[in-house]
Amino acid sequence: MTTRRGQVLIATAGLAAAAITPLAAASTQAAATAQAQVGSFSEPFQEPGLPSGSTPCTAQDSRAGRCVPTAVSAAVLADGRILYWNGLEGSERSSASTTLQFGAVAASDQSRILDLARRSWAKPSPVDGGGTNPPPDLLLPGTPYTQGSSDALFCSALTQLADGRVMATGGTDYYDEPGIPGTDLGVSELQGLKNTRIFDPASGRWSQSGQMKVGRWYPSTVTLGDNSVFVASGVTKLIKPAYSDAPANSGTNVTQTETYDPKSGSWTYNGPAADHSLPLFPRLHLLPDGKVYYDAGGQTFNPDGQSYDEATWNIAAVYDPATKTWTNLDIPGIGTDYPGFKGSTFSIMLPLTSPYSSASFLSAGGVFGTTPGSYVANDASTVTTIDVSGGHDKLSTRQTGNLQNRRWYSTGVVLPDETVMAFSGAQQDGVVGPGYEIPVHQAELFNPETNTWTAMASGHRDRTYHNTAELLPDGSVLVGGHSPIPNGYGTQGSVPGGVTANNEKDPSFEIYYPPYFAAQRPTIARAPAALGYGSAVTIATSDAASISKVVLARNTSITHLVDGDQRTVELPVVGRSHSTVTVMVPTNRAVLPAGPYLLFVDKRSGSSLIPSTAVQTFVGAPPPAWARGSAAAAPAFTTRGAATSPAGRAAPQGGPTGVRAQAAPAAPAARLGDATLSGSAASGQPDRRTLGALGAAAVLTGAFAMMVWARRRPLPTRRRD
Repeated sequence: MTTRRGQVLIATAGLAAAAITPLAAASTQAAATAQAQVGSFSEPFQEPGLPSGSTPCTAQDSRAGRCVPTAVSAAVLADGRILYWNGLEGSERSSASTTLQFGAVAASDQSRILDLARRSWAKPSPVDGGGTNPPPDLLLPGTPYTQGSSDALFCSALTQLADGRVMATGGTDYYDEPGIPGTDLGVSELQGLKNTRIFDPASGRWSQSGQMKVGRWYPSTVTLGDNSVFVASGVTKLIKPAYSDAPANSGTNVTQTETYDPKSGSWTYNGPAADHSLPLFPRLHLLPDGKVYYDAGGQTFNPDGQSYDEATWNIAAVYDPATKTWTNLDIPGIGTDYPGFKGSTFSIMLPLTSPYSSASFLSAGGVFGTTPGSYVANDASTVTTIDVSGGHDKLSTRQTGNLQNRRWYSTGVVLPDETVMAFSGAQQDGVVGPGYEIPVHQAELFNPETNTWTAMASGHRDRTYHNTAELLPDGSVLVGGHSPIPNGYGTQGSVPGGVTANNEKDPSFEIYYPPYFAAQRPTIARAPAALGYGSAVTIATSDAASISKVVLARNTSITHLVDGDQRTVELPVVGRSHSTVTVMVPTNRAVLPAGPYLLFVDKRSGSSLIPSTAVQTFVGAPPPAWARGSAAAAPAFTTRGAATSPAGRAAPQGGPTGVRAQAAPAAPAARLGDATLSGSAASGQPDRRTLGALGAAAVLTGAFAMMVWARRRPLPTRRRD
């Protein structure tokens, strides 16, 4: 029997719930509306491993390997895991001046494997990529020098080979020259490496490949149509670019280009006609005619090792691998408000469409001019198009709507709905004036149909210098990185007052969920694991009637805003049934260089495209065994601490070691082709504001009911002794 007090309690709780439910529903609706308009960011998450409140890498433990690296360079592997590595490791050790100490105190950058599906981290072997480099090329042979890390991964270029392995080209040799014997003081130098290192996802190991003819720091690499890899630029000595054995090469960046043969693992110099002066990390892309395009952009400030011929970097050019020669095109942007060199920003290839007779490249923000640049970031945005249809390459540029924010060092990502996102960055150049950047948290979206930029959701953390962003198989974007130069080239630490960027490294990640996560998304039931050139490919989907586009997006491999193999390619639809869509893969290998791609289907919804979750596939190459099935095929790392081994088994000697997991958003695992996808492609991650509103409603209802119940009880009588 229910008592009167119980009836009152139930009635009161019901009234409270009735009053609060509309508020919760309104909050839920507001959250859904926001998601549909600007997208949302997850809460930050990071690898554990340091005591709470400690810096990501303290001076005392950096050589012991307890640093938690930040994602300065990152690659999305074909099994869904993320390979990434640190930058400027050991900068926390400088007690006086980075310019006077860092060459001696720098440490080798650590790498990690992040498994989003299992919310865990693993350490590759060797964790710093290994590598050996000859003794430094001293300015004055015989002078004393102090050696720091001689083979850091930092500032190498990265490329995913046709079989899904990741190649790191170049890197950093740190030393002080001259050095003061018995101290860690001297004049810091960063020398480019000749090393080539390859990471094998199957074993979790780094190995050495062939050495380049020239040491390179900040080079760029591009995969060519025949699967070889082209490398250009970089600098051999950043601070003092003078070479006693080759005086003619002094005072400029590396002009020699080389080509890597994956079969032999060797590099070949392309000859003097292939030499070309380019900025550091030049913005290079492979055109549909097989030539390499330089988009008149790169890193602006070196900071000290400048080139005497940098005025030529304003001119876009193409390299022809067949003739091994360069051809200058024009200065991009002539006739617009923003002609010439684009410094310290992205160059994004917009989606290629059949018949693949042109390619367009979006650049936005950055700073004006070559060294030292304008310092203050701009909001300019242009699209440069190279028409290859007439047997020669013709350049044109159009100005688009401006960014909503001035942005230096923002990372661009093409989404599977063919819009472009800009993430992170700062309002000022953080290399010219480190520590005073003023971060930009708000992401922006470029619509190529309207040529406009729109402000989107804002991230949680400062991510200025050395930030990264990668498209994930479910269509979300992993945003990370932030490894700034110490304040004013002095010591690491934030400027008092918190008005500028966080000057400590940030090893955290956030996941951005675009607006289409609020929509009903199409699904792929089955697709091939490998796509052959010139083949017709049938994709099983229950949404066949509404599919308007099928696109392939190359798996991301990015560092310093550069992904030389970045491309999204539309496949022409040539057939359709009630449950399948058939598309044609182009025969042109320069349109789709062999390697790993994410396959999406897009359905039209008003003026927007809504993409599916992707199927991982390989173009022009068989899928490797480690990538078959799903992310579950990769070693599982338990959550029992840093010493645990894969899935409770003994880890192979020299293989990756487990790192306990911390709560991180779980990403749905997309199987490699010819398998059903797990998870619902129609639903996004639950919005934390929605959950918060519902939780608050429950708490308030319970609290109100308890208050009524307490007031109905007679107060206890205090006993008097």
